[in-house]
Amino acid sequence: MNRTNLFILLIFLIGLAACHVEDKKTSNVTKFPEKKEIKVTVIKTAPEILAPEEMIIMNDQIWVFQSKKERLFDVFELPDCKHIFSTGRKGQGPNDFIFPIGRTLQIHHTGFTILDANVLKFITPQPDGSLEVTHTVKTFDHLAVNGFIRLDDSLYCAFTGCATGSTSDCEYQMIDLARKKTIEFSSYPNLTTKEYEGDQRCQIYYKHLTAIQGKRKIAAFYSFFKFFRIYSYDGVLEQEVHVKIPPYQSDNVENWKKRMIFYGRPVSTEKYIYVPCMGNEIQVWDWEGNPVIQYTLDQTFITFDVCENTNRIFLISAKEDDHDKIFSFDLMH
Repeated sequence: MNRTNLFILLIFLIGLAACHVEDKKTSNVTKFPEKKEIKVTVIKTAPEILAPEEMIIMNDQIWVFQSKKERLFDVFELPDCKHIFSTGRKGQGPNDFIFPIGRTLQIHHTGFTILDANVLKFITPQPDGSLEVTHTVKTFDHLAVNGFIRLDDSLYCAFTGCATGSTSDCEYQMIDLARKKTIEFSSYPNLTTKEYEGDQRCQIYYKHLTAIQGKRKIAAFYSFFKFFRIYSYDGVLEQEVHVKIPPYQSDNVENWKKRMIFYGRPVSTEKYIYVPCMGNEIQVWDWEGNPVIQYTLDQTFITFDVCENTNRIFLISAKEDDHDKIFSFDLMH
């Protein structure tokens, strides 16, 4: 075999190997191993939950974030969801908030973190119900309102080129404060028949991030497609999953009034990722991208969290008729 033919054969084998690796990263899911129809338990509560944006479960308590109320957080005791206190306020004081972004709420070992304008605040609840800002961290130079997530205490991730005034062909930027290093990673997927650029591309491929420090993994679920990706903390794509369970394709992705919204903000544990789908469904996946179970609820909800201590999920609706209710159901996996 001459050198030219040997070179062609080598390139062909490398191409086969590359395709093989890519095939391992991509999968199509057409069904869940188990599906459950759920009649939720309705728990009456007070005061009124008028405009819930996010909730977290912390120290056997439900914390509901409502930026439009005088007090930002309503706190309820588990498991009966009795209201305990309301706390947090906007202002200029050392423990006040200026522009808190609810979807950046994350549990921390002493309490929680939340992005307040472009500063991340570490919050420790006090015995009297007040909130103490123990320290703050300046992460990105711009206001990272889209896709911001704390991976650990020095590593942060956010979207690139999405309402930031910047442009990039990468979906994400990651900043390592300890090493004083910023990287961009992950090319956009190609899920439409038309190519997009800039903010329009970012909007069409909008997604919700969750991460787990123990596994050092990030999962990204796309709002307008039943599609998600799993990355390592170094930005390497480990798995991407196309969920071919009808309905799974939006034919009106360019028209925001007619877009189908599939995935919302996920909740993650060491074993599983819980992702809301289409307002009344929670899909459960493992961190390898395998389907576990699909819960279909008899109520719609806007935000939820998983309580591992009670093995239950607690949910809150944004419907006006549900302003005095918290829903829950038992996990079955």
